[in-house]
Order: sequence, then C-alpha cells, then structure tokens
Amino acid sequence: MTISATLRRALLFLLITPIVTLLACTSSEGTQKKSTPPSTGKGVPRMTTYPIGRFAIDVPAEMKLVHQWQRLRYAEIEEFAWSGSVPRERARDEAWKKRLTEIGKLTPPKGKERVIIETRDFPGVGAWARGILFYGNRMSPKDGNWLILMDVGQTAAWLELKGLVQYEQDMLHDLTEIAKSYQARRFGDLKLPPGNWFYTEHGVINLPYLEQETAAARFEGHPLGLEIDIETTEIHKEEAENHGLIGRTTAVIVTGYATGIDIKRIRSRTRVVTGLKGDEEVDRMDDGTRSVLSFAWRFAGRKDSGEHPKILITMECADGHLEEKLQIWDAVLNSLKPMYGTGR
Repeated sequence: MTISATLRRALLFLLITPIVTLLACTSSEGTQKKSTPPSTGKGVPRMTTYPIGRFAIDVPAEMKLVHQWQRLRYAEIEEFAWSGSVPRERARDEAWKKRLTEIGKLTPPKGKERVIIETRDFPGVGAWARGILFYGNRMSPKDGNWLILMDVGQTAAWLELKGLVQYEQDMLHDLTEIAKSYQARRFGDLKLPPGNWFYTEHGVINLPYLEQETAAARFEGHPLGLEIDIETTEIHKEEAENHGLIGRTTAVIVTGYATGIDIKRIRSRTRVVTGLKGDEEVDRMDDGTRSVLSFAWRFAGRKDSGEHPKILITMECADGHLEEKLQIWDAVLNSLKPMYGTGR
C-alpha cells in the first residue's frame, strides 16, 4: 500500500520524534522463539519474539527481520553473517580490505596527506579483531573515526566511534570496552544470566546504560501488509505537557493542519504497557482517494534513562479488517517487555 502525500504529511507530523519504537503496517517468516499458539484466523495471532536493545517485542510470525541497527555509548554497531561460501579467514580479510580501500578513497582534510591515521590489531577481542583510525571529516583535521572489524564466530561486527582526534585514545578505550563486552548469541536464545544486557541482531553486550543508546529494527512481510520498524533511545530533556501523541493528534484535528484529510478517532486514551504509561491513538484517515488506519502508542521516556527510553510504536495500514488488526495491535503492545537486569 502506498500512502498518499497528504496522508503521509499528517502521519509524519504526528509521529516523527528523535526517539521512536515504530511498528508500521502498510501493504511476508519470523525467526526467534514462538510466544503464542498458532493462528486460526481469529483471536491472538501466532507471534515471534525479537530482542532489540534492552527490550523485546513480539511480531506476527509471518514477518521477517530485514534490518537491525543499534548505537551504544555513541558507538554504531553493524553486524553481518559470514556467507560460508569461502573460508572465514579469507572472508574477513576480504571484508577488511574492501573497507580499507573505501576509506582510502576519502578526501583527507586540508593539511593532511592521507586520510588513514593508524591501523592496528586487537589481540584478545573476539576470535580476531582489527581497527583503523581515520579522518572522518574532510573539512576538519580535528575529527576522527575509530572503526573495528570483529570476528565473533559465525558472525562479525563493525564497531565505529566518531570523535576528536586529540581524544583518540579515550575513543579507543571506550570502543574496546564495548568490543570486549560483546558476545555472539545463538539464534533465538533469550535466556541469559543476570546482567546489563543490550541485544543486537546476532549478539548481546553486557554493559549498563551510560549515554547515547539507540536500537532499531525493521520487519516486513505479512498477509495484511504489515511493515514494522522499531526504535528505542534515551532522552535528555523532559517533554512539555500536552506534547504527547494525544495532544499532537488533537492539535492536527483542531487546527486543520492536515488540510483535506478527514480524521476519525477509534481509540484515544492513556495505556500502560509493561508498566510504562503512554498515549494510545488509533485513527482512520481519509484524504478522499485513500483511507488508512493509523495505530500508535507512545511513551515519552524519562531523562537519561536506559531502562525507560522514549518509545513510540505505530502501525499504519490500508483500511479494512479493523478487528483483526486491533487484535494484532494489542498482541504486539502486550508483548513489550524489558530484557535488562535479571536476564530472561
């Protein structure tokens, strides 16, 4: 389903925030552990659990995880699985050389002959690890990036931290701490000993919240046209009163911001999800050519908290099958749970 430009404008006004957990339903098989009985076409659908950052959520089992991204303590973490078609040693060597070549083609800042500052190995980190420090901004010789490729068995991870070259040792210390705290996770394994767990797609990191923490994932593929994007992140400023989801929706309706769009509320209320009091909004939006259902639940978050980040879960769908979609929506919301602290 393609949402028209006017409908999209209204949805973006309501939902765009710097910190979101997004469930979008628009227009095909899950992977982790099953949490509910098989679907019979009625009632609670068959769901699959996915850990994302410090939380886990269930999505319909027909869906596939197509991308997961995370940032921990300012470091961006990107994972991938070895293809298996070539020996692992060769695969990681090729991956490293490819990235090294890409970096080498960057334009160094004025006054610097090369963009690459340093490369080095990291004994004792994963099965193998190698890193590079390079100028990350051609406009400034002060900006540098540390990038580490880490082999952790069947998968690998790129860890990248951006900062000032003068603090490159501090950057390296922080990035190495994350790398040493990372461990590969078997597919579907959600049972870990007590710890400060932060889940990635292929692994888990045992570090407490410090700052700048984000986790995001995208799922696609469902008979009803579901697409799911989920993101959680911390906030550094408390939200002003009436700036929540219900307040935003009311403002759009009252002010007529979404010109030409008829918005009918189906649900508009506060709703507690996993102990977090947030706003729930379910609306039908019609611009005269297309009608969509927009589901949303939003928790404003608590300042500088990894356990209570700002969260937004939304679901956008073509109109129709409302009761079935409400059942799916409720199952998703009711499944949200924290994964930090005691382990599961």
